Amino acid sequence: MSDLLSKMDPMVRKLETAMAEFKVALSNNDLVSAEQFLRSIQTTSDYLADDVTAIYKSQTEVKIEGVNERYAGGVPVMRFNSIENVIAKGEDRPLGYVGPDRIGGVFKKQGQV
Repeated sequence: MSDLLSKMDPMVRKLETAMAEFKVALSNNDLVSAEQFLRSIQTTSDYLADDVTAIYKSQTEVKIEGVNERYAGGVPVMRFNSIENVIAKGEDRPLGYVGPDRIGGVFKKQGQV
């Protein structure tokens, strides 16, 4: 975790520089520059806050490992990766069956395959 925090050092230095420039602008009664530095401080601190929050969540969040741990509306989510009940082209198909391989139109008479 300290490795992730050390990567934030350039943003912290940018924040410190903006704060020092803000103090200088206030001492010179330059309100336009003070406002610009204040916006820079706010933007940089927002980025840092988001990064710290993301690091904290990544360290404390429970990792979802399997399908049974995922829920949608209180019901476990199923994955449909198999093609179990698809009848292949060469097999005997029941009358009126149009498979996912789209070997014909939707409108077929019974008895035509």
